[in-house]
Amino acid sequence: MLLIDTYNVLHTQTAHRSLHDEPTPGHLAVLIAASRFRRDRAVLICDGSPHPEHLGPSAERRAELRFRVEGVEIVYAGPGRDADSLIERWIARDSAPRRLRVVSSDRRLVRAAKAARARPVASDGFLRTLLDDAERAGKRWVRPAFATEVPLSQAAVRYWHDLFEIDPADLPPDPAPRAPMPEPAPEQANERIPEQPAQPTPPEPDPIDPILTEALEEWRGRLSLDDLDMNQWLGGSSSSDSR
Repeated sequence: MLLIDTYNVLHTQTAHRSLHDEPTPGHLAVLIAASRFRRDRAVLICDGSPHPEHLGPSAERRAELRFRVEGVEIVYAGPGRDADSLIERWIARDSAPRRLRVVSSDRRLVRAAKAARARPVASDGFLRTLLDDAERAGKRWVRPAFATEVPLSQAAVRYWHDLFEIDPADLPPDPAPRAPMPEPAPEQANERIPEQPAQPTPPEPDPIDPILTEALEEWRGRLSLDDLDMNQWLGGSSSSDSR
């Protein structure tokens, strides 16, 4: 978790040199949402009460003195109260302070973080990291993760373009939608073709008696196999007996 001393970060030399003339908590929230810390819980602690123009058009009020900009929490200490005291209370009541990173260069908060075994992070170095991440993302035209996870309003998109001075005409066109892939045909069942029954092999003819073969050779032209048909002889004998 990041616990950030907001105005301590916004009044560093890097902020005066690299951000707008009057940087706001809304600017810082957008930078965090586009950085390597976008998946971490980040809480910006501010002095006093908010000014509506300091939050940006995408701010959504969740509770009294609590806002959310691009997934980053912004908490105001309240009228007449300072951020340092509120940050100290957050550190004291955190159940896992070793996982807490306190972003501030204020000596009071650095001592409080070390006493609780939290990790202090210098404000100027933290802001330089955010700016480096934004510059690399702009060069690669990488869409920040929060842009796909949380739908942005048109006002928020304009705010993003204005903050990083992005001309919409320079953005690459969205890829053309791909044609839907045809649905695969259902797999046909592997039906087994029934096997045809094997055809019976015709019996081989009985061999001719060798003696009969010799007789046929000897009596060629006067004796044939038809003369040896027993059915013919039997039929002939029946007819003679009937007479």
